[in-house]
Amino acid sequence: MSRDNRLYAAWVIALIATLGSLYFSNILGFKPCVLCWYQRICMYPLAVILGIGALRGDLGARLYALPLAAAGLIIALIQNFEDWGVIPVLKACTADATTVACDVPWPVWGSGALAALNTVITIPVLSMTAFILITGLLAWGRPRSI
Repeated sequence: MSRDNRLYAAWVIALIATLGSLYFSNILGFKPCVLCWYQRICMYPLAVILGIGALRGDLGARLYALPLAAAGLIIALIQNFEDWGVIPVLKACTADATTVACDVPWPVWGSGALAALNTVITIPVLSMTAFILITGLLAWGRPRSI
């Protein structure tokens, strides 16, 4: 059994991202788009896998979690590239009767003094940041002991 603070850090980030997405949708009423759902499919199991791995000291959890984190990062990059106008918006990401378009700017930071952040630090940016941090922490190799 070995302790790795990077595994704990990745777990905390995944847990905060999971709880944050549930707060945005279930408390604030923000309706997730298609790409948000795909990112949730990647993030929610990370909170469980990394939590169990960190608490048990199982460094092998990194191998199970890294593909999920990498897939979530790719989806988050696609969503942000759409928002930034780098790539055209996918047909699946346009609004219909049951979904919201990916480029809808939710008022995450309210309408007060922090309202200017709503166009810069969006939900997709928060998700991408979480996946970058988790992927980096999981991919960061440990020095081999002799």
